[in-house]
Amino acid sequence: MAEVNMPKLSDTMEEGTIVEWKKSSGDEVHKGDVLAEVESDKATFDLEAESDGTLEILVEKGVPAKTGAAIARIGAGGAAKPEAKPEKKPAPKAEAKSEPKAEAKAEPKARPVEEPAAEQQEQEPARPPAPAPRRQPAEGDGQAAAGDIKASPLAKRIAEEMGVDLRAISGTGPDGRIVKEDVLAAAGGDARRERRRPETPTAPAGPEVEVIEPTRMQATIAKRMAEAKATVPNFNVTVEARVDEAVKLRQQLKESVPGAEKVTMTDMLMRACALALRRFPEVNSSWVDGRFQRKRSINIGLAVPPSQGLGLLVPVVHDVDRKDLVQISIESRQVIERARSGRPGEHDLSGATFSISNLGMYGVDEFVAIINPPESAILAVGAIKDVPVVEDGRIVPGKVMRMTLSVDHRVFYGQTAAQFMAEVKRLIENPVTLVVPAG
Repeated sequence: MAEVNMPKLSDTMEEGTIVEWKKSSGDEVHKGDVLAEVESDKATFDLEAESDGTLEILVEKGVPAKTGAAIARIGAGGAAKPEAKPEKKPAPKAEAKSEPKAEAKAEPKARPVEEPAAEQQEQEPARPPAPAPRRQPAEGDGQAAAGDIKASPLAKRIAEEMGVDLRAISGTGPDGRIVKEDVLAAAGGDARRERRRPETPTAPAGPEVEVIEPTRMQATIAKRMAEAKATVPNFNVTVEARVDEAVKLRQQLKESVPGAEKVTMTDMLMRACALALRRFPEVNSSWVDGRFQRKRSINIGLAVPPSQGLGLLVPVVHDVDRKDLVQISIESRQVIERARSGRPGEHDLSGATFSISNLGMYGVDEFVAIINPPESAILAVGAIKDVPVVEDGRIVPGKVMRMTLSVDHRVFYGQTAAQFMAEVKRLIENPVTLVVPAG
């Protein structure tokens, strides 16, 4: 019998939640069949069977499970359905309790322990047992009428608490899934102030205070960024690069090279950083358990906002140093699109050894990015600006871009950081070096 475990989709994923089982216990499944839809801290993805056999579900939908935990089993064909046994016995018991005299007559000796209860029922006929308490819904189940509607567990729970009918909502999540924000919008302005958990002290809610529960992604980001600032001794190095030639080359590539129509400055920076990481492998390292871990692969993560604009995604392009500029451009668009759609590939969100965050398209001149452990560095990129520059003793118009490297001081030091940034600057200012075939 093979176990089906909760996969670890990204470096930050600690647990996942079954949004929907596509198969039922007792179903025959085959390798490659989609068993369930799983929600992680960053995306929703399909979980596929890795063997043939009969499915036995261990974790119901809406229940979080730690990564690596068994959520189902796939056994030999023909196994009995595990759900069949507990469902056949409750009905006769309920009927027996509603007619205590008949039960006592049919089984006077087999169930003597229930006779006092039967006598009490005869003495108090006006208080028969009610079946309602047995059907108390579990947290996260959502409304019974909306059981087949695609909605996140959090959205279902909030809808149940606020009395919102999920059937009347159009989802804005991946594939039309209803998310928390859809439920809050449907509930109206006052309903946006969510019920606060009484055991958690918070600032008082009122007409000027809106209490918003974070999504799983936002909570994970907050936790990891706080840990990074508290545990990583960092420093920053900033350089300014002339990018006139890089801008010209990008335009020439778009006009003359098939597949290069959508090459961006970020793509060129990825290529420049990958080549610089080859020269300075200390930057492509981590500090783990008191030791240096120098990574053999150069995998660059790109910090981008998701389609809903809340949280942060870091899709990863692997082996960047082995890819040419066009390959980098195509692959970076693909991993970003998959991540934003909520359908990332198996390795799209994991394995980064270095990251780039570019806010230049928003007009930001310069900023400092927070390191994403276990990486030891992240490059923050500002806008390309037209400014007067001195060239051969003359003031001429030029295009400049500021870049800031955040560094984990445990892994490498100021001199290495300065040399690395000088190499990135040299490569981006001489962009012909970026179109040399990868090797």
